[in-house]
Amino acid sequence: MSWLVPRFVPPHKVRGGTMTATATRTRDDALDALRGLAIFGMVLVNLQGSDAHVFPILAHAPWNGLTIADLVFPLFLLCVGLSLPLAMDGREPPASIGRIVRRSVLLYLIGFSIGWIVHASPHLIDIRFTGVLARIGIVYLVCALTVRSTSGWRVPALAAVALMAVHGALLYAAPPGGVASMAQGAGFSGWLDRAVLGGTRLYGKVFDPEGPLSTLSAIATAMIGVAVQRLTIQRPNALFKTAVLCFVAAFGPWFLWPVNKALWTPTFVVINAAIGLGMLCLLKSFWPSIGALSPVRLAARLGQVALTLYVVHALLTAILVIRVGGERLWVSSFDALTRLGLPLDWTSLLYAAIAGTLSVLITLALAKRGWVLRV
Repeated sequence: MSWLVPRFVPPHKVRGGTMTATATRTRDDALDALRGLAIFGMVLVNLQGSDAHVFPILAHAPWNGLTIADLVFPLFLLCVGLSLPLAMDGREPPASIGRIVRRSVLLYLIGFSIGWIVHASPHLIDIRFTGVLARIGIVYLVCALTVRSTSGWRVPALAAVALMAVHGALLYAAPPGGVASMAQGAGFSGWLDRAVLGGTRLYGKVFDPEGPLSTLSAIATAMIGVAVQRLTIQRPNALFKTAVLCFVAAFGPWFLWPVNKALWTPTFVVINAAIGLGMLCLLKSFWPSIGALSPVRLAARLGQVALTLYVVHALLTAILVIRVGGERLWVSSFDALTRLGLPLDWTSLLYAAIAGTLSVLITLALAKRGWVLRV
């Protein structure tokens, strides 16, 4: 099975509330396309030519708030949850715990290795032990074990609510020797980041956006996907209803927690779930009309080779941060692009489009030869 992508989507029959797999299986192309949009969005956000001149909507919110850049990672995690029942439910024999753990560890090690290549250093203070793939590995581990040991939608749904509730309560808890706060690097979340990851490289200097506490709600994001997929298998119209429910439910947490990606607040989880499920609902609704279009087919293909694309773009990043003549290739190549005379924000976007397109072309060339990373 390729990276968190089900090879087959099993049609199910519901008998007394349980699901039994039939022999015929097909792909869920709309879900592949959604995953492809998410992974290309991550690539586009990461490869902006200049952080100082990026369009605000394509940069992460400074703290509270929501931009397009803040949508792509939770959208991908939602796809992880939506994919797992399709890959695992009704499978005989069921995936072993050892295989699930192995996949999770491999995801973490690939992410750690990429991070070290980009910021190569023998010093602990320069090494980051968290990151996108590390978080995906942890989320996959918990959700896959849950899917393996349960058969309905209620347990993952309750798990998502419980994880968000615990996380939300701890955001109001005072850390040892401190006071409750949701400011940058403050409160229980910032204290836990430094307590667990202190002495290593924190991406936010005094906090880490993929730190331990926010991982609880990140797991909840994928758990929502698991619950919705299982419910949709039983009730096909549940996808739209759940998207609307998440949108309405987001107004409640809004008074308790801000929309904040770094903290991955419960509000952030619910509003992103509403957006992601709404996008999937639209894709499924219009798929008979748009499924054959080249851009849509490309999105679906990228969703099938997500890990390969992520690693290719990360290795491209590692090349671009190499210093030549005392200046990073990233800076010198962006400076060369500015000679076109475009506004700097458009130049930054053009740089990301060129680098992202190069990453996609390399990935598709590798996939054509069958050289696709799988875990």
